[in-house]
Amino acid sequence: MMKMIWKTAAMAGLAAGLLATSALAADKTLNMIVIEGGDTTAMQAVADSYEAAHPGIKIKLQSYPFAQFFQVAELRLRSKDKGIDLVYVDAPLVASYASRGFLSKIDQGIDTSTLVQASVDAGKYDGTQYALPINNSAQVLFYNKALFKAAGITPPDGLTAGQSASQKQVDELASSKRWTWEQIADAARKLTVKDNGRTTQYGFSVEQFAELYQLQPFGESLGTDVIAPDGVTAEGYLDSPAWTKAATYWSNLYNEWGVSPKGLGYGEAAQLFTTGKLAMFVGGTWNLPILSATSVDYGVAPYPYFAGGKVLTPTGSWYVGVNAASADQQDAFDFAKYLTTSDEGTRVWFKALNQLPVYKPLLDEISTSPAFDTFPQDVFRLGVYDSLNTAKARPVTAAYGQLQDAFRTAFTDISNGVPVADALKSAVQKFEAAAKRVAQ
Repeated sequence: MMKMIWKTAAMAGLAAGLLATSALAADKTLNMIVIEGGDTTAMQAVADSYEAAHPGIKIKLQSYPFAQFFQVAELRLRSKDKGIDLVYVDAPLVASYASRGFLSKIDQGIDTSTLVQASVDAGKYDGTQYALPINNSAQVLFYNKALFKAAGITPPDGLTAGQSASQKQVDELASSKRWTWEQIADAARKLTVKDNGRTTQYGFSVEQFAELYQLQPFGESLGTDVIAPDGVTAEGYLDSPAWTKAATYWSNLYNEWGVSPKGLGYGEAAQLFTTGKLAMFVGGTWNLPILSATSVDYGVAPYPYFAGGKVLTPTGSWYVGVNAASADQQDAFDFAKYLTTSDEGTRVWFKALNQLPVYKPLLDEISTSPAFDTFPQDVFRLGVYDSLNTAKARPVTAAYGQLQDAFRTAFTDISNGVPVADALKSAVQKFEAAAKRVAQ
């Protein structure tokens, strides 16, 4: 009898020990740095979904403003900060982070066959996968129908409320009815309104002011890449005749024509647009929920191109990487897998943020499901067309951050009246000097 009591007590002790061990294992937090705003909201929705299925894991998001995020991520990764496990990675920065050992190699057990291959490849460096694509991006032209009507101007062919469009119809729109940048300039001049020398209504703007992501097609559609394939040479590229023409157009928007507002911050283009102070802007599909929540009557047309040039559109978006200094590699990879390759995780993200997926089952659904026949959901079919036909990825270089900084400075200076040739020459010198230091 005593033996049985002892055995029972021992078993109870063992069970208690196992429960204690389980409790300790359940008490695990993964930290992830993200951009604040809509991205954080969407990531929290995915985190909540993941936590519901994995009660032993807590995902804690550390968010930073867009203007500060890149610097913060750089500093924390470089210092081997173990306080972060997962990191939001902009596509062209994968090479920079991977080359310096900031990211762990992606677990080869993660199946990426359900993702768009071009997006998967953009997460590689030197043939090795270092980051997984969360989503892609699509840029479109938003136009205010009421302002066009008031000015007596016919707007571009596009998608709008009260109409439906199949993927085939959207493909025709994107392939044969896309406006040129020259048409944008002509309409923008007519749509710009001044009162006693003060501009009260602008004709056109870009959402991401002076950013390479949005402006790369300007010069490259005219035939010259922004830098050489070696990733360190900009002379003969960023200062080429093609980029000089593109940068001159950019200068005219702000100086000679005065149709664009200078130095807009993140989200300000959409704010001006919804208040009737901006007639057109190119921006991401993430603006659809914002615009649809207002009373503005708007349409959406394909991203423009230069007459005589090749149609190219911005592409690429955010990836998730695992911090090489993280002590919880396996769990971090498991969340990354859920976020990017699971049916549930990708759908939660898409529903929350409205950005073009890279998960192929979702892309197929966008192209074929009646749920995407009507506006504004049919706008995603423009994204599907461009991702398959016109999208051009940003250059792969370990010095991408330096390229982005040099480009931003140059195009900001140009908008403020600095001569195009001077600004581009300075950008070339600044980037090449920085790229050489990175390569050493």
